[in-house]
Amino acid sequence: MPETIPPRTNLEREIVRIWEQVLQRAPIGVRENFFDLGGTSLDAVRIFKQIEELVHQRLPLSLILGYPTIEQLAESLLPGRVRDRKVFVFPIQPAGTKPNFFCIGEGVLWRPLAEQLGMDQPVINVGLDLRAIEQMREPKPLEKLARDMVSAICEKQPQGPYYLGGFCSEGVFAYEVARQLKLYGHEIGLLVLVEPAPPRENAFPQFAKSLRRFIFRTGFRFRELCGQGLREFPQYARDRWGGALRMLKDVSWRNAARSQVLEKNAGSPSMEQIVFVAANSYRPKPLECPTVIFRSKDWPMFSAGDPYFGWRNLLTGPSRTIEVPGDHISMFREPVVAAFAEKVKACLANTKPTETSGFDITLDVEQRLSPGQTRAQISEYLNSAKGAS
Repeated sequence: MPETIPPRTNLEREIVRIWEQVLQRAPIGVRENFFDLGGTSLDAVRIFKQIEELVHQRLPLSLILGYPTIEQLAESLLPGRVRDRKVFVFPIQPAGTKPNFFCIGEGVLWRPLAEQLGMDQPVINVGLDLRAIEQMREPKPLEKLARDMVSAICEKQPQGPYYLGGFCSEGVFAYEVARQLKLYGHEIGLLVLVEPAPPRENAFPQFAKSLRRFIFRTGFRFRELCGQGLREFPQYARDRWGGALRMLKDVSWRNAARSQVLEKNAGSPSMEQIVFVAANSYRPKPLECPTVIFRSKDWPMFSAGDPYFGWRNLLTGPSRTIEVPGDHISMFREPVVAAFAEKVKACLANTKPTETSGFDITLDVEQRLSPGQTRAQISEYLNSAKGAS
């Protein structure tokens, strides 16, 4: 068993204390890896909240990817060690002979997927550095923030093809990063959008889509209600009441995010607020590159019945959507992340840019037939999916 190296400085001692408290284990040596100790993204949030109070500076959560030991983390926090850069680039899985897969945004969320992709698939996390973003005198549009990401990606890998991925609001950033790379003459091997936030549109189309989403969600809840027995109904009612409270809390958070980011003297916004406001204000232009959109099977409320999440008319290259087990978040976690990773691995291995465009929808094996679909069509799709994997 390797020797547990004790802390040597006051800063290391304080960080050890925080880790031992959050991870509920002791002793922890300064060279032990956070993830090897069983640390999760929730543990990282709790740890960084206390470290921020200790050192009096905001820290990006993905810092734990680049500095996963207490020794490395304490070294990065020393005065003068913070680079004045708006973007960080950390390897989640640095080794491998396959092309780099750049995931935009919160790297801790992507780490379980990176592990399932295998040791031969390099996965690189690219994200905004909150410490540098805080120094902005006014909010920057998403296009300018994405340009900083493009510079960081090209510094890491000067030539394409580039393989990019983004989740939810950060999927909007990945879209714009791919568009700018194409603008500068680079090739996009594949753009992976996971449950992407819908694009912003003009008032009437936006209202029409919001109305369709409302109708879909109402129908979804009604079908759920009809499937409940008398014994299950009280619990279902409690769950729906809790859901209504969460929805109100979410609306309040969105309004607070806009206030924190857009209004002066409104306080320091969080990274989540900065990303949300930038994505929500972004008006995308069409993009021609191979694209795959992943959607969750167990929680269709986010897509509201649209497998392309509103992006179909903007994607002029070969595009497809794939359904995977889990909900909006659990698809990145055990036990369903392995199935998600197999789909991603097949897409990364088999996607080849073509000059033709088309739209496909890949169905999960257990999905029921939709109106207008024949069993022969479903069988053909499933056979082609098996061949790709």
